[in-house]
Amino acid sequence: MTGFLTRLGARLDTLGAARKMARFRDGWPATASPNIKFHRTANAQYRYCDAGSGQTIIFVVDGPMTIEVYGPVIATFSARFRVVVVEMPAMGFSVAGSAFDFEFRSTNDDLAEFIREVCGEGSIFAFSCVTSLAALDIAARMPELVTHLTLIQGGGTQAFARFKAGRDPKGILARPIFGQLAMARMAPKRMPKWYALTVGRKEQIPHLCECAERSFAQGAMWSLASAFQIYMAKRDELPAPQQPILSIWGAADGSHPADNVHSLARLYGDVTCVTFDDLGHTPEIEDPGAVFAAITDFVDRR
Repeated sequence: MTGFLTRLGARLDTLGAARKMARFRDGWPATASPNIKFHRTANAQYRYCDAGSGQTIIFVVDGPMTIEVYGPVIATFSARFRVVVVEMPAMGFSVAGSAFDFEFRSTNDDLAEFIREVCGEGSIFAFSCVTSLAALDIAARMPELVTHLTLIQGGGTQAFARFKAGRDPKGILARPIFGQLAMARMAPKRMPKWYALTVGRKEQIPHLCECAERSFAQGAMWSLASAFQIYMAKRDELPAPQQPILSIWGAADGSHPADNVHSLARLYGDVTCVTFDDLGHTPEIEDPGAVFAAITDFVDRR
């Protein structure tokens, strides 16, 4: 049960939701990239890009990135797939509504509602980092929504307990209210250090920082504190999904401890592992062609 102060802290990340929804639909976020759309679910307004045709592959944006850095990914993958790139609620320009509680199951249910209504059944999930937990949960409970799990820097709940401990060693983000206020203040300052830690191809960092700075200036969100305090509080490992899993790992990522590398293969039986030694936390951004080749080879074989 989430405590009162934790719930109160999470409310800071949902303040002014109706105003933000309208501002983002009518402002810069609606036109900053091609093929931008918005979709309302019971508890959130999702911002997403929808391009190409064929089987749908869904990428979940990994903050502090926004859709604006996914152009090469969309161009590469839309040669074969319908590509949907979506920002999670309270991340980027997707707005968490006033009733959004950041709980593990309800967050995943809301994302599944988006997937069912926008993407339909039978998609490929290309979920990154913490959202790999959502992919595993949705795949097990709603298997009709997904045919293949291609999880990038993914892991189970214990892997992300280790990740969270490493990213918040002083427990700043773990403190209700204080964590949300601290994150809102330091997000733009934290972003360059995050890229320095996680990006393998360092020549790409200036472009990524420029895109993030522009997005933050337009109101983009990076609600790590609420995610750490509530969504990532779950400790039980998730049941094995029926779908085959491709674990994609960028070995130049400094944000994950060594124990997390392809840890999905230690949890579940049907896991194929692909490692890119020179790529980092978001290998699909750093080298879309390499990740496209890995995913299409996996999907064609499985």
